[in-house]
Amino acid sequence: MRKFHPDKLSGHLSIGHESTSIALEPWEFSYSKKLKDEPLFIFFEQRDVNKNKMACIKNGKKLCSILEQAYGMEYFVTNQNVSFLLAVNWYEIEGIGEITNLINELNKSSPDE
Repeated sequence: MRKFHPDKLSGHLSIGHESTSIALEPWEFSYSKKLKDEPLFIFFEQRDVNKNKMACIKNGKKLCSILEQAYGMEYFVTNQNVSFLLAVNWYEIEGIGEITNLINELNKSSPDE
């Protein structure tokens, strides 16, 4: 988290500065299929009891299918090397770091491609 300095760690989660973003719709439950096949770490609000708690998804490509029944949930995602940070909120998916090129590609395509 410290590496990318997100703007909002609780409430409406956001990276803000220098991030690249795509609209949540239509990507909310499909963007992870475009990620590398690597473990991902998902974490939520970073205050009080939730601070520093995370879950590991061994196959990051499956993240969206795991969260399909959790519509409207806001969360952060990174990989083991912390080479990127994603913030998924009610309106958009923001990315910073090595994920920026993928976010730009998603902006030019649709989940069906």
